[in-house]
Amino acid sequence: MGGSAATPTPRPPHGHRHRHRRGRGLLRTVITSVAAAATAVVGLALPGQAQAAEPITVYLASDSTVQTYDPYWVPQAGWGQVFDRFFTDDVTIANHAIGGRSSRSFIEEGRLDAILGQIKPGDYLFVQFGHNDATVDRPERYTPPDDYKEFLRNDYIRGAKERGAIPVVVTPVSRRSFNADTGRFNVSFPQYVDRAIAVAQEENVPLIDLSASSRAYLDGIGPEEAKSVFLHVPAGVYPNRPTGTVDDTHFQEYGAIQMARLVAQDVAALNTPLAGRVTGAGTPGAVPAKPGGLAAQNISNQGARLTWNAVAGADIYRVQRKPQGAPDSQYTLATTSTLPLADIGGLAEGSAHQVRVIAVNARGESAPSDPLTLTTRSADHRYDFGPVGQVVAAGYTEVNTQTLYTAQRGYGFTSTANVIDRDRGGALDAVQRDFVAYFGGTYEFRADVPNGTYSATVHVGDLLGSARTVLAFEGVDHGQVSAGTGAVTKATFNGITVTDGQLNVTISGQTAHLNGLELTKVG
Repeated sequence: MGGSAATPTPRPPHGHRHRHRRGRGLLRTVITSVAAAATAVVGLALPGQAQAAEPITVYLASDSTVQTYDPYWVPQAGWGQVFDRFFTDDVTIANHAIGGRSSRSFIEEGRLDAILGQIKPGDYLFVQFGHNDATVDRPERYTPPDDYKEFLRNDYIRGAKERGAIPVVVTPVSRRSFNADTGRFNVSFPQYVDRAIAVAQEENVPLIDLSASSRAYLDGIGPEEAKSVFLHVPAGVYPNRPTGTVDDTHFQEYGAIQMARLVAQDVAALNTPLAGRVTGAGTPGAVPAKPGGLAAQNISNQGARLTWNAVAGADIYRVQRKPQGAPDSQYTLATTSTLPLADIGGLAEGSAHQVRVIAVNARGESAPSDPLTLTTRSADHRYDFGPVGQVVAAGYTEVNTQTLYTAQRGYGFTSTANVIDRDRGGALDAVQRDFVAYFGGTYEFRADVPNGTYSATVHVGDLLGSARTVLAFEGVDHGQVSAGTGAVTKATFNGITVTDGQLNVTISGQTAHLNGLELTKVG
């Protein structure tokens, strides 16, 4: 499954079976002092009162977006992990989904045979593939769209039918991939979506178009709030993710619940016995209480880490910001979080801002917290990367491929072999218009700084193409920064500790662009 370099490779228990058990989610045993689990979601309409009937088992064949994770991976979750909460107690979910598998490799490893050896008449086989089928650079997974369609037809659909079970085709769930200009989400893996829809129609089997429903849901909440659906988590919160995670493919538990809810809503509309067994977690009786205890730490030139007291019954928190003194109507969304903690960025340097937090559940929004005023710092070091003789932004130091580190200079690259540079002209500002890059390679920049704790803000992008850059500070991987064609992404990384008088930045990734770098001592 594609995703952030900071995302660990899953080691799930396969063939996981569980009965309906609200309140016993794996993730609720971890970091309970930080956040309450997002258990209250929009209720589902019950098509009709379920009559006493034979138990049903729903088998799930899929990949890491569906699989069940043990507590080590908190807060990562697949929608199959929480699917049982949307069904009556006589429905068992047998989650055989496992990361990194395609429609073909799931068969070749004998995982489909394991399901077909257990499935009984009246049971269901839900099949969602496509993410890994599309990975052309991974031959052990890659499955051309037409082959994918025939695997669905000949192996999954017919295999279930031959055993008297009901196959259900599920289109690939959406990634956090959107048009930067409109904010509308793209169709993820469109060729595979088309083939899944076609084979379900041709074989006259139920279809769950999760591609469409998840995309509509994400369009409704927008790209920023979608970070709380996907695996965007801050550094220093989860023991297995000390530098945080930025992953636009996989879900945290809150997002897994939302995807499972969408699937269950579609199940409720199917003309199958399972439709009558759909239930919901219910809508809470009241909106959450007003958050309190809002505080800021690690204030940098671009943002800060905010914390507040956890609010019972909150599914998610919305953090808002505005310039100090501006009317409340100018509050805008800064970020969202499933925890009572959030890192915000993009604030104007050396200026005062007001921030506040709103707790949200399926009933609605709480009253806003009391506002907190914070003043951003000024960066201690600023570097503008590009060709020799580039247009250098005011207050920045020029860095080009001839700028090699020396103790006398106090900053520079350790080597620029194979590093390229470009200036795309005046369509972007002085920092954004030019850059250095090393496609598929790795290079290092060093800066002599006093010991302490730092934040680093990087600018990554290219007017003429997309950019994918992975950054490590002081030898610690901090994940990937991505920018679409014609855009530049500015990202801030916190908690960088320097103990030897030198801050080291390693730049790598698919394109390894670097346009600008700002370093701010925060402690």
